[in-house]
Amino acid sequence: MKAKLIKEKDYYDLYKIDEDGKRVTFASTEDYKQKLSKQNCDEIFGVVDVEKLADSIFEKESSNMLHPQHQMRNTFILGFNKAMELNKDKVFSKGDMAYIMNIMSIYELSFEDAIIKFQSLQQPTEIEVEIEMKKVVDKTKVIGAVKGVKGSGDKITTYKSVPKLDSEGCLILTKKI
Repeated sequence: MKAKLIKEKDYYDLYKIDEDGKRVTFASTEDYKQKLSKQNCDEIFGVVDVEKLADSIFEKESSNMLHPQHQMRNTFILGFNKAMELNKDKVFSKGDMAYIMNIMSIYELSFEDAIIKFQSLQQPTEIEVEIEMKKVVDKTKVIGAVKGVKGSGDKITTYKSVPKLDSEGCLILTKKI
């Protein structure tokens, strides 16, 4: 099932457009009838869990960092390299740079602040997603049975699709490609 995931300030909503063209929210990471996993939504939007990433890197590298100054230096290097790796495909074109310069002059911002503003304008707030579905038995009925004759007729089982849920009871979403 297709839907749109929208990123609000501190939460996510999942909606579809009804037959009247109105936006109908049917799931959210907030208190809502159908729940969404914030972690699943963050992954779809490319949000990096920095604490989780730091813990995993620190576990691997902690044996090499005995002295506190050495540890701090290596942690800085590892963090910088990881940031570079995560941003390797984020390259600015000449047009992007001209736009950033305009932002600097219009809003009287520093170069760094203008880049942050530019990137916030580039971040999507809405992404098309698919809700993972599974088939379940809807009904089983006998058709063509002769009254009073046991075993006559054919059994027909019908199925329906229902959303798949994770262990927390949240919908499982995947980014539509």
